[in-house]
Amino acid sequence: MAKEGTPSSLPIIPFPHRAEVFSSWLARLAARYDLRADHLAVHAGYPLRGARELDCYLLNQADRALVDMTGLSHRSIKTMRCARPQARLWVRDHPVWCRQCVREDLLKGDEPWERRVWRTGATVFCEHHRRLLEEVCPRCNKIDKGCLFLNDKGRMQPLCAVKGDKISLWGRAPDDQLPWGLTADRTMLRCVKALSMDLSRSLVGQTLRAQWRGVSRERCLTTIVEELTLMILITINHLPKPQPPLCWMLEQPAWKASFRYTPAMLPVSLAAGIIVLASVILSEHQFLEDRIFWDPSGCQIACEPLTPESYVMWLHPKVRTWGRRLISAPFSL
Repeated sequence: MAKEGTPSSLPIIPFPHRAEVFSSWLARLAARYDLRADHLAVHAGYPLRGARELDCYLLNQADRALVDMTGLSHRSIKTMRCARPQARLWVRDHPVWCRQCVREDLLKGDEPWERRVWRTGATVFCEHHRRLLEEVCPRCNKIDKGCLFLNDKGRMQPLCAVKGDKISLWGRAPDDQLPWGLTADRTMLRCVKALSMDLSRSLVGQTLRAQWRGVSRERCLTTIVEELTLMILITINHLPKPQPPLCWMLEQPAWKASFRYTPAMLPVSLAAGIIVLASVILSEHQFLEDRIFWDPSGCQIACEPLTPESYVMWLHPKVRTWGRRLISAPFSL
């Protein structure tokens, strides 16, 4: 147990990992007592909305109750959140993971735990292993069933929620499949990492580290990427039916006017393609334009340099003027 804060009222407390998201730690804590994270959250005084919803909601009274229960500091509990409530649409509703990271957890004798960066649509690649994050259970081939992070005998285990047995993570991971002929090379991953880091900082209200096209005091980086996401979805004729979280809808007087498409709502491969395009188009580093290639025409050969101009020409005519306005916007100060 962590030696911080006040003595705890619970006898067994798993220490949160430095990069762990709140709901993951809460699930590991609940597992020690053969409980679900949702049940422990209600016991601590959080509203009955699901433990994963708490990854972007700060509830001071319930947080203080959890401080008393665990002995952790209020700061430790607060920093495990991955976004502010107004950025809820950027938080994924199902788990994603890096297979190699989970393998390393198991090899250390640890249990699987979810990183903060995995919870938001800002992250599509593992920055340590440079692989596309996975979302499909290797055992049942399903998404959004809660597989891989399940309680069994006091610890979280890599179990399939559908089949009920263990998931093997030792086989070969699926090849990274990106749209539009994009290839995850070193240059692209550097560019994506810079955007992902600043998107993550924007989600929690921190200062950006780089300059990005169109960002200002009135228009934050997440807003720009939301607009770019909508342009792309219109262009490829793929507009999923809006299914925002119920708790978010209840807090919006007119939720349809507030709804925005974000990469968190899309399959990881498509979200990755959008983040790649955004990282190049919005970047101030123009030298990238001659080093990243794509296949906007669908000829299966990525032979065209990815530039703001080629992006605009690829867009559907209905949004081309919008796209041109975006690429002509000044960089943030």
